[in-house]
Amino acid sequence: MQPGLLALAVLLAPSGGGETQDLQEIGKRIEDPAGSFPAFQELLRGRQYGLAHKYLLSARTKETLPYEAFLISFTAFEAPHRLIAATEVHRIETVDESTRLVRLCGPEFGVGRDVRLTLFNKKYWVLDLTGEDFEYLKGRALGWFRRQVRKADGWHFAYPPDWSYAPVARTCKCSRRP
Repeated sequence: MQPGLLALAVLLAPSGGGETQDLQEIGKRIEDPAGSFPAFQELLRGRQYGLAHKYLLSARTKETLPYEAFLISFTAFEAPHRLIAATEVHRIETVDESTRLVRLCGPEFGVGRDVRLTLFNKKYWVLDLTGEDFEYLKGRALGWFRRQVRKADGWHFAYPPDWSYAPVARTCKCSRRP
């Protein structure tokens, strides 16, 4: 195990052997800022919410969104889970040595937001989401859900078998086609 990865493992205290292997894979990916959000998406897609919260969110983000709220937001409703899965990284800008701005876009939800990545342990890039970021994403998910209800003539959670979701926009906020 690399020294920086060992420091991350000791600092965050993984609870099992399988988690250590996952931590090594995650650690390799998040050494590059471009790998942080896709790693986050992959963990959510695999329903590994604990790993996503523990290793890919900054300490400040964890204070704003404790694990219980994080878990409920991604397991109780389809929209937040789908929003993260449908969002892409379109740009990464350097703010300073330990901060990057990542442009997240997704036309299905009308997402176009710059979020921060911060450097953890001088090696790993983690998402540093603010309360404003959470409110923005919550608004996008709610807007998407309301659009689905309008398209389904007011039906909630009971769409026909041939239903296809109605995107909020055709292009992302930065005008790049999906």
